[in-house]
Amino acid sequence: MKTNLLTITILLASMSFYAQIIEPTRYNLDSLHYPTTKDDYRYIRVVENYKGQPNLFLFTEYYRSGTVSMKAISTSKDEWKFEGPRIDYYENGNKKRETQYTKNRINGQQVEWYENQNKKSEKIIKTDSKTLQTVTQILQYWNENNEQKVIDGNGFYEDTNGGTSEKGEIKNSRKQGVWTGKSKITNSTFTETYENGELISGISIDNNNMEHPYQVLFIKPEYKEGMMAFYQFVGKNYRTPRGVQSKPGEKPKLVAAFNVDTDGKLVDIKIIKDLGLGTGEEAVRVLTKSPNWNSGIFRGIPAKTAYTLPIVIQGAAN
Repeated sequence: MKTNLLTITILLASMSFYAQIIEPTRYNLDSLHYPTTKDDYRYIRVVENYKGQPNLFLFTEYYRSGTVSMKAISTSKDEWKFEGPRIDYYENGNKKRETQYTKNRINGQQVEWYENQNKKSEKIIKTDSKTLQTVTQILQYWNENNEQKVIDGNGFYEDTNGGTSEKGEIKNSRKQGVWTGKSKITNSTFTETYENGELISGISIDNNNMEHPYQVLFIKPEYKEGMMAFYQFVGKNYRTPRGVQSKPGEKPKLVAAFNVDTDGKLVDIKIIKDLGLGTGEEAVRVLTKSPNWNSGIFRGIPAKTAYTLPIVIQGAAN
């Protein structure tokens, strides 16, 4: 068995290379929306062609109870590569959020509702294609008592979303002045200063009462010697199982997902698209051997961070 040269690319949104008309396909998903074979799945995903178009796929996810959780259009049948509107729902069937995507990045208007269908907010969210940082403009905001606190981009915002609670002034639709909050992700509190929506500085205080200053909200995890060195590490160590074949011009791809822990170790490794014949197991073996990375940093504190990596295998073992 010989080692094959692998071409590995960071997972970026792109159009599918092959047009496909598929039968509706069901996957059971875990709490992180990754496919799972376990009986304690949390969600169900059904993938089918969108209006018969071979390069567009409708993702419909359901709660285990059977009610719809999310609907979106993807340019890939195997993974989230959203294009256009994504609609999320509460388990009672009421609409929760409608978000616009461009090339798998949030880019455009986002509207949110409370579970009782009172409107919560109207925002414009744009994602920088290079830094992947998002810029949010808050246009309107109502609290849970249906009191409008931000009117036409001015007022006071206070909310909890994705494990982070924060509050502060909105001026001309952007964050302004001193904001405070709490993060369940890093078990910390934070104070930040904004000028016209731009973060000037911030300080997090962890559960040991230590201060962590920062000037950017998030730094993504990275292999310590650089990502090119990581690709070379995988290419050197991955051994394509016998029996794996590819036709001329095809590039068989499996997709791995993992977390980079706070110490930089790769953990929770899963194969979310497998090529079979042991290719996924071999990817798990290689990723388990990886030297530690530099961890992700969220508001100045190391944070466990999700990462998705396609592995394209060129050629086959003899």
